[in-house]
Amino acid sequence: MSRDVTGPPDLVAQETGAWCFAAAEQMVRAYLNMEVPSQYGIAYASLMLLISQGDPDLLLAWSTAAETDLLLAVDDDITPEQLEVSGNPPNPDSERVAMVKRTYGIFNHWDLGGAISSSCLPRDFREDIGSDKLVVIGNRNHYYVVYGYTDAGPFILRARDPFPPGLGAGTRLIPWGDFNAWEYKVVIRF
Repeated sequence: MSRDVTGPPDLVAQETGAWCFAAAEQMVRAYLNMEVPSQYGIAYASLMLLISQGDPDLLLAWSTAAETDLLLAVDDDITPEQLEVSGNPPNPDSERVAMVKRTYGIFNHWDLGGAISSSCLPRDFREDIGSDKLVVIGNRNHYYVVYGYTDAGPFILRARDPFPPGLGAGTRLIPWGDFNAWEYKVVIRF
């Protein structure tokens, strides 16, 4: 048997090699009829959160990027607020913008009503998909948005894959055995 949520989310391709989390968040927000910020805005907020939590490497890198921008008099079109006012894209001359574009962020599940789940059995996916709820899965390298499954034979997850940048892979079929073997896997249920 196969099952998808009603009206599966449209694929959103990640804009940079690091922004699968931002594309996944955009897909979930659109599905939940929530405001959908830009991927840059999502990535910027994620980086600021990681810095505020005291990551010394990120804090040093951000401080160094800010000092470089200051020395080069680059101070426009860096924050999402500045971009909203100017209508411009992020400043390509900014070291802070470059850092946002290359930093792998965290998926903002708390603002979306999601929670990291310790249970990720096939029955959990069947329950969520059967209730028209998306599930975000990931590992240390990548996030996917699960919108369906097939269990006529081996259990297989159907997920939107935002990679490669600018294209996305469309639907990725992820066999349960492969998913279950992932190291550092995360399951976010809504």
